[in-house]
Amino acid sequence: MRIFYESSIVVLSLALMSQIAVAEQTHKGGQAPFFFMGSYNPEASGTKRVFLDRLVGEKAKPAKKVLLVTFFDIDCKPCRKELPFLQKLYERYKDKGLMVLAVNCDYLPEKLAAVEKFIIEAGFSFPVLKDRFGALRRRYGVTNFPTMFILDSRGVIADIRIGYNEDKMPFPLADVQRMLGVAPKPAKAK
Repeated sequence: MRIFYESSIVVLSLALMSQIAVAEQTHKGGQAPFFFMGSYNPEASGTKRVFLDRLVGEKAKPAKKVLLVTFFDIDCKPCRKELPFLQKLYERYKDKGLMVLAVNCDYLPEKLAAVEKFIIEAGFSFPVLKDRFGALRRRYGVTNFPTMFILDSRGVIADIRIGYNEDKMPFPLADVQRMLGVAPKPAKAK
């Protein structure tokens, strides 16, 4: 019994330490953890799989100037408001070096059908990625939806935003425009 108890403590300690290490990686100013994932909408986005190092960092040719990676759940009402705003932003600045990735974290079959329907109806032209088993969500330490990571061209996390409420916490559009090297212009979130 004592051996079981001690080994359980070791396993739990290692799991906790790995979670702390992941959380330490995904902080403002830190390097974003690498990933590659399949897309729900390859026809609309033009890609079946997305590799982070092909978008930002030393291997990217050319690197995107700004990469927005947002994690969402289909039942999240703020997410359903944020994603159309990001689509408008993407359409406006994709030729200036902006890329948007939406990472869906649903796993139940009935929710996956709703996700696919939502993606088609909304007409997202940026990749919507499948994180059905939650590996990327855990790797980035995401516990709330939506959570957005704003990455620069080197893959460094410039900002992390949790939640979406344009009245209380406006999107940092001026910062994104500065990172893209474009003149500031207001954008409607609604």
